[in-house]
Amino acid sequence: MILLDIQNVTKRFGGLTAVDSVNLSIEKGQIFGLIGPNGSGKSTLFNCITGVYQPTSGKVMFQDQEITGLKPWDIAKMHIARTFQLVKPFGTKTVLYNVMVGSFARTTSPAKARDVAIEVLERLHLADKKDILAKNLTIADRKRLELARALATKPKLLLLDEVMAGLRPTEVEEMLDILRGLRDGGMTIFVIEHIMRAIMSISDRVLAINFGKWIAEGTPAEVANDEMVIKAYLGDDYVIT
Repeated sequence: MILLDIQNVTKRFGGLTAVDSVNLSIEKGQIFGLIGPNGSGKSTLFNCITGVYQPTSGKVMFQDQEITGLKPWDIAKMHIARTFQLVKPFGTKTVLYNVMVGSFARTTSPAKARDVAIEVLERLHLADKKDILAKNLTIADRKRLELARALATKPKLLLLDEVMAGLRPTEVEEMLDILRGLRDGGMTIFVIEHIMRAIMSISDRVLAINFGKWIAEGTPAEVANDEMVIKAYLGDDYVIT
């Protein structure tokens, strides 16, 4: 079953085309990776999906329903959640408070919101830090907090924008285990990541873009060995002919 279907999505900013006629389909229960050099349009595509930007043209379909151009809060109500590259928690509030903000997407009851937040924090091994101010967390724990806020909205589709950036190797492995657990629990995950070892080890399929354009899609092995992908990341000198 196709959960997310992106059809010829283009986003222009004046004379700059940031996303150029991108097509992709993500099946329910997949981890789908999105790679590309810095500035290739990855986060812009996420913004088009989640309502931060309205596409210049094309369609975004979720569960066979068009969501193109809907507001972010309406898209969140449809069980789509995301994280951001730059983690910006409510620094002067506790970890628990931050996650409860996400919980209120599904309930108006403070007690129920707290229960959901505690459950998510336990899953991400943050429950023992629930009373710590967010500004006092390490980078790794801030990344987990960002993920926790998204999970508290109970998404069916989770978009992760460089959730492993800045983490040490052991912390990357811990995050990969968390994501595998979410996938095994039935969640669909669309992930942007620059740590190639990580994204290639966890993704069922991968799409590579450059200058906003599709350049390759397939299994991690197929994409990693694609000539156009190697050129985009390393240059012509690294292509084996």
